[in-house]
Amino acid sequence: MSKENINLPKTVFSMKANLPANEPSMIEYWDKINLYQKLRNSSKGKEKFILHDGPPYANGNIHMGTALNKILKDIITKFHQMDDKDSVYVPGWDCHGLPIEWKIE
Repeated sequence: MSKENINLPKTVFSMKANLPANEPSMIEYWDKINLYQKLRNSSKGKEKFILHDGPPYANGNIHMGTALNKILKDIITKFHQMDDKDSVYVPGWDCHGLPIEWKIE
């Protein structure tokens, strides 16, 4: 079976997001219209939801587990924002001391 044999809907939308090419212009537009500040202002006075993320993992390379952890937290934070709350994501920091900072230098 091929796509010629299947009755698929026609669309003018690209089937590929082409994010490496399109993302910079989207971010530039969001900056231009001050989107983040508008979201923060529209949330003032609403019920707060704050997600305090733990410290980043400093004990190895990033892997799919790390990505899943961050993606789920992003989804949860955005869900609460869309649920008409003042949703804030607070990133963690290195709580393991200076060794990681020394390693970077």
